[in-house]
Amino acid sequence: MTIRIASLTKGGMAALLMALTPEGTRADDRLDFEVTGAVVASCGLADQRIRIDLGSVAYGDLGRVGAASPWRRAAFSGVDCVGATRASVTLRARPYPPDPRLLQPDGTARGVAIEMRTGSGEPIVPDGKTPVGFSWPGGAPQLAFEARYVRTGNLGAGDATATAVVEITWE
Repeated sequence: MTIRIASLTKGGMAALLMALTPEGTRADDRLDFEVTGAVVASCGLADQRIRIDLGSVAYGDLGRVGAASPWRRAAFSGVDCVGATRASVTLRARPYPPDPRLLQPDGTARGVAIEMRTGSGEPIVPDGKTPVGFSWPGGAPQLAFEARYVRTGNLGAGDATATAVVEITWE
């Protein structure tokens, strides 16, 4: 935004104010204006979607309630980042009703839910409200996410997938 201020003499300013103000307003009345806005960090993403492939997990790998499959990872890569050194991220997905820290899977599998965390190990709650932070010292950011199956009850074979919306605020 560019604001230009022309040079006026004291008499010229008074004449200008009198011409622009309603009758009865004096030229020495105080006039205020406010300019608002913000300069914010910006960053784009190389991909708008990532996929974490949990693979096929055998019953024996989930031997008891609470047992979990290995963590699998994928990351969003930042591009054209200017001034951004941190990101605040929320995850919105359907929570698993008995434990809202987990995601409710879609599909025909039974007895499992999906656990999410950041690449640095911070748990991610799928409520769309609880932010997790990412930071990087320089260069292009990598927003890494990890997921795994967690056994929650009697197992039944089938697909177990989930979809989530990730909201990123660059800082």
